[in-house]
Amino acid sequence: MGKTTLAQFICQDKMVKKHFGNKIIWVHVSKRFEPKVLMRRILKSINPDKACAEALDSLQSDLTEQLVTTKFLLVLDDAWEDMDNRKWEQFLDPLKNNAVMGSRILLTTRMKSVAQAVELQMRVGFKCFELKGLDQENTLKLFNHHAFGNSTPSDRSDLQLIGEQIARKLKGCPFLAKIVGQQMCDNTDRSRWNTILNQDICHFDEIGPTIMEMLKMSYQNLTYEVQICFRYCSIFPPGFKFKMEELIEMWVGSGLILEQENGIKNQEDIARDHFNILARKSFFSLVPRELLPDPSEDYYVMHDLMYELAHSVSIEECSRLKDGDHSAETHRISPTKVRHLYIQSITSEIIAIISQSKNLRTLIIENEANSIQQELMPDLKKSIKGRTSLRLLKLDGQGWFGMNDVVAELKHLRYIYMSATDEPNLCKLFKLRHLQVLRIIKIDKEEEMSPIDIGNLPRLQKLDLPKRALSTTPHIGKLTGLRELSGFSVRKKDGHNITELQSLGKLQKIIVLDVQNVSNCNEADAAKFDKKSDMKVLSLGWSDGQAGIDDHILNKLVPHTNLKHLTISQYNGIMPPIWIQIRHLSNLVRLELDGCIEWDKLPPLGNLGAVEHVVLANLPKLKYIGNSNAWTEGNGPRELPPHLVTFVVKDCPQLFELPDVPFSLQLLAIDGVGMSSLPAMSDLKRLQPQLSTLDIRSCDCLVSLNGCFLQEEHYKALTALKLFQCHTLSSLPNADDFRRISKMTIIEIIDCNSLLSLGGIGALSCLQLLKIENCCNLIISSSPRLPPASVEISHLQLETLEIDNDQLLDLNPLRNLCHTKRLIISDGSKMDLLPEQWLLNNMSHMEHIEISNAELLQSLPSKMQDLCALRSFLLHNAHALQSLPPHMPPKLWVLVINGCCAELFERCQVGGLDWRKINLISNRDISETA
Repeated sequence: MGKTTLAQFICQDKMVKKHFGNKIIWVHVSKRFEPKVLMRRILKSINPDKACAEALDSLQSDLTEQLVTTKFLLVLDDAWEDMDNRKWEQFLDPLKNNAVMGSRILLTTRMKSVAQAVELQMRVGFKCFELKGLDQENTLKLFNHHAFGNSTPSDRSDLQLIGEQIARKLKGCPFLAKIVGQQMCDNTDRSRWNTILNQDICHFDEIGPTIMEMLKMSYQNLTYEVQICFRYCSIFPPGFKFKMEELIEMWVGSGLILEQENGIKNQEDIARDHFNILARKSFFSLVPRELLPDPSEDYYVMHDLMYELAHSVSIEECSRLKDGDHSAETHRISPTKVRHLYIQSITSEIIAIISQSKNLRTLIIENEANSIQQELMPDLKKSIKGRTSLRLLKLDGQGWFGMNDVVAELKHLRYIYMSATDEPNLCKLFKLRHLQVLRIIKIDKEEEMSPIDIGNLPRLQKLDLPKRALSTTPHIGKLTGLRELSGFSVRKKDGHNITELQSLGKLQKIIVLDVQNVSNCNEADAAKFDKKSDMKVLSLGWSDGQAGIDDHILNKLVPHTNLKHLTISQYNGIMPPIWIQIRHLSNLVRLELDGCIEWDKLPPLGNLGAVEHVVLANLPKLKYIGNSNAWTEGNGPRELPPHLVTFVVKDCPQLFELPDVPFSLQLLAIDGVGMSSLPAMSDLKRLQPQLSTLDIRSCDCLVSLNGCFLQEEHYKALTALKLFQCHTLSSLPNADDFRRISKMTIIEIIDCNSLLSLGGIGALSCLQLLKIENCCNLIISSSPRLPPASVEISHLQLETLEIDNDQLLDLNPLRNLCHTKRLIISDGSKMDLLPEQWLLNNMSHMEHIEISNAELLQSLPSKMQDLCALRSFLLHNAHALQSLPPHMPPKLWVLVINGCCAELFERCQVGGLDWRKINLISNRDISETA
């Protein structure tokens, strides 16, 4: 009934994202409920370094520590466990007792019994919403939207009535209305619509079977080749997120994609067509970027019903095994029929299954926890050795010792991925004549590698090895089918010249290093970059810091006009290449220029009309962007690309002025730039401005922000302002300027030691987070000594205030706050008392207090119990605190006092003088160690 879709919609809501500060954690639970695995997934999304513990109590402790100071939304999608309450207790214990007030858990499930099991553990604050189906009118609207596309039902009156009858059979299920509608859109034959109406729907009585039968019908409408690709995806775990290009590689590597006889399209292009069909028909769904740790890349996932469909149609052909739940899978595996196997953990039983499965084409082993048990390695090697059917082998995780010899005997492998190998000798792997993809992320003892003969890899398309490994690989030009090459190092040595790239006409992505070793223009021209029409990503890097490199060489390395991503780094020539200055790279989307230390000017980047992302970094002599004469006269072509989305400028101290930025810009990040004022905004198309984040760091010439903020209509979308180490910035915009920015939610001000006041910041009614650190010259004043006329009326309703000095609480407008939920003081070394009156002013909202370096703090407020909303209270290095107040806050869940004196430690032990004050607090950590 759209549970997951509704949860995703909630996570994308602007108010939700603002409330939780974009700390949204999405975990797919699925039928097998494992508390330790789920806790690792949550920890991995917050702090990957904390996700390695094995013991349950260690994971619970780490999770408690990570979440105690964080307001979050945790989505537990598709939960099934309703029998073992102990598992729910283990999983929820660190969540229900340690979360800052305001955090929420959103759970989706098909079964009311699961909701009841969770309610039993949570006890308070639990609400259950049972989704009903759409009414008939909205079901028809949704069906028509997908069935008729851009046209209207009345345009096809012959199908309109049939569509209404089909919609009635969909039982109000939005997912089913979408899927069936999309199938109808691809087939507008009246007889086909009647067939679906009369034969495939009307006899179903229950919505569950109806959905699955309709999904099977959608699957049957796929071509056989696309069906094979879809079935393959059942080997992945439920909720598995995948990138399009990675899945395409695996389809091709496993031998699912046949080559066309006419050769018009290569296998990857065919696979990409199959992928797009599955995505367009909703077999694959794009994951909202808000739910991803890296929102710069697109990931896809299969809806749980689609996963069940893939599982049901791939019985015996595809399987997934994991220690603890392989018995059910073992029952359905026929060793002679299974082709594709995904293993999440290795045991002796699973190794036996591998040995029996003689016709495997795909073997993926991913160790979720730590490295494989070494006593299992001999049997695992034996089970794999000599397999002639195997096409794809992926070994992820640690502990793959001595695998090279075994892998080298798998003569028909097309795809190898190894996260690590302990053997620097790769020569045997380079004799696998059918190999298409070779990726080895880490090689131990890489310095011991010897030259590799690549003459036996005529079909290799993608080569990804560490830099040193590739630098010992001569005659790369023999790999004429190569499409991706990560880290080709140019050397003045036979077999390593840039002319080796001449014959690589199919290259799509290449990273070229040590370009200073290109001897002359003829060599550069011979690389034939301008003839490589498939090339989409090009990175050119220099390394040895030679000065006076001939700019003519770079001009000869002109790429094809189809290029989308270009990076030039550490170049010491005087001028940018001519092919950037002219309208040559008409399809370029991303441009990065880093470490070109002799460049003093750039051409007008407005000539790059399709560019969306520009990064300029470490250009110490850069003075202007655009024509120099026009720059000084103020009327030249100095505009940026018209569709620019992100603009990052870093370490350009001589750049005193930036061109006007377009309204399409969403992120402007400036670090170490010599400008004294921010750029203006201009847009000929008069679009709505999109700038949401303004990040300014180490701009020592920047005195004021007023210039840009006075452009009232240009900064309405701004939500985040970050100021770091702007040492000459003396003031912030006044109240009138700030009032125009109605969406501002985050301001961070760090190391701005000339700042004298917070200006009109009190006018920001939507501000949620304010962080101030190391701004030593902020004027500290107390309200009784201020004349009434000078006090601005504050509209601040901060949720979080992070400061490094408690005296800032006396600063206007912070002293008038009364809705603050979280107070964090990172340096309380000068505090002997807590700001009692300020805390009482915020007592009905204050949920979390954390103070570090509280070494002089002697006592806590006597009215501590009046902080009626306080849930967590943390003191670090509280050496001078000797006792607790008579009563603690009534709702306190977490109390942490680290580095306390021996007397307080004794008072807080069972039977001690302060024990009765804290014995009902769920989580206590009072220790003498900091």
